Amino acid sequence: MCAKVTSIGLKGMEGYRVHVEVKSFIGNDSIRIVGLPDAAVKESKERMAAALSSLNYSIHGQRIIINLSPSELKKSGPMFDLPMAIGILLTLDLIQVKIPENICLIGALSLDE
Repeated sequence: MCAKVTSIGLKGMEGYRVHVEVKSFIGNDSIRIVGLPDAAVKESKERMAAALSSLNYSIHGQRIIINLSPSELKKSGPMFDLPMAIGILLTLDLIQVKIPENICLIGALSLDE
């Protein structure tokens, strides 16, 4: 299953829609983020794993790929943590919720919830 969540990126002072697509496979524990993420977005992997673990969600034994689209625009900052974490929970069927496409999620995660 592929989960899709909508977020917002910034280009200067203007916002643009970012589609966060998450796909999981059984395999080695790994999270890969594609779609021109900067260092802060790449560091989201550790924040998401720690936050989800502190909430008793297990992502062990999963190979997770996250695509941030449009891929030609640079994504920066920690504000994609929340939509990526929600996408992981959706794709692993750890939560069952329908998020309308016109709802945008943004937010940084702490390590302990």
